[in-house]
Amino acid sequence: MTAAIGVAGAPAIQAQSPQAAVRLAKTPRFEVASVKRCKVEASGGVAGKKGGGGRIRWDPGRLNEECQTVFNLIRDAYLAYPDGKPWRIAALGEAGSSEPGQVACTGCGDGLPPVSDRQFGQPIKGSPPWLRSDRYIIDAKAEGPESMAMMRGPMMQTLLQERFKLKIHREDREVAIYEMTLDKGGPKLRAASHGSCIPAERWEPPSLPSREHPMPSGSPVGCGVPSASANGLDFNGTTIANVCRLLSGWADRDVVNKTGIEGMFDFHFDLPLREDDGVPGQSARADDSAAMFTAAMQALGKLGLKLAPGKGLGQFLVIDHVERPSGN
Repeated sequence: MTAAIGVAGAPAIQAQSPQAAVRLAKTPRFEVASVKRCKVEASGGVAGKKGGGGRIRWDPGRLNEECQTVFNLIRDAYLAYPDGKPWRIAALGEAGSSEPGQVACTGCGDGLPPVSDRQFGQPIKGSPPWLRSDRYIIDAKAEGPESMAMMRGPMMQTLLQERFKLKIHREDREVAIYEMTLDKGGPKLRAASHGSCIPAERWEPPSLPSREHPMPSGSPVGCGVPSASANGLDFNGTTIANVCRLLSGWADRDVVNKTGIEGMFDFHFDLPLREDDGVPGQSARADDSAAMFTAAMQALGKLGLKLAPGKGLGQFLVIDHVERPSGN
């Protein structure tokens, strides 16, 4: 069986079609935008040799990105925030919101991104060498209040098309996947209980959680965000598709939801947690992903779910044309 994975559902991005031209006209855009070349040292030492960038600051309607590579700008615009929704909102299918603040990394978001780590970190076919070496400072202002995700997503797409002459499309390729289906006896899922988590649009995390460092036990938890408990990992108020994204980070291939089940659930996985550096209950690091995945498979069995190898269509970005930016 073949399934579509990756950025399925994201808007088409072939800028030359009439349909895309109509979409472009409707897309919120920056009223003014400055694009300047910068040196790595201009980022205050934040930028790393592996392609990281400087700080990213925003408030409703204004975005400043320091010393970013065009590769990172494209990846954020078309993979991290393709629909202009914060990660935790996109994962739950709710409306977006404005989120003033700043982060010190590119691609950061609360919760899980709309694509797997494997899809997010994909090489972009057709990239010239300067796409990863040249760095730019983006200082842009919208006509009115806009969320961080909208500015770094659809509005950045427009800026890239106009200032960098970017032409880009998605290409389907068959890839190996795991299909999540129902086991014999049907699902044994627990519907999300009232008050088990804070709704995504109201939750403000004390720090940005990750797969390796989820929210510690006892902390206020946003719906869909993993938290460490005494004997495993809890996922409250989340969808099966969101859990598939988590599992994709531990597996050797992406996990695709084929259960046909919708709704919000509370999940508990008995996973191998350990004491590390004197911090009890800290989750296993990324180098333990195989053990985490094996334990997750056992946990899925208790929930009436199973994974089976399959084939799917992965969507990949392909650059048709890109130029160094025009002057301000």
